[in-house]
Amino acid sequence: SNDSLRFHERCGALVKLTNQGRSAERRRPLDEFNNGVVITTRAIRDHEMFEVRIDRLVDKWSGSIEMGITTHNPATLEFPATMTNMRSGKSYAQTLSLTFMT
Repeated sequence: SNDSLRFHERCGALVKLTNQGRSAERRRPLDEFNNGVVITTRAIRDHEMFEVRIDRLVDKWSGSIEMGITTHNPATLEFPATMTNMRSGKSYAQTLSLTFMT
């Protein structure tokens, strides 16, 4: 469908979008851990499910994946280097930090 959930072209400086915006990859993951923020092209609908698949992990950095939800247009956001730096509450996004154990 033309309305399928995809990543917006406005994303972190170290993100490479592929698969027609369905996949995001961090550029130079061993050199930099910031500037990897992605956001979808449209709002997630009520009861809509989405999947996050991680194909590779880099064990150089200590941290977690952060996910957030916002109602704002990606083109109008002040894009942060990390989701931790994104304004929360009514202004922008609430983040959820998930730590993966391998």
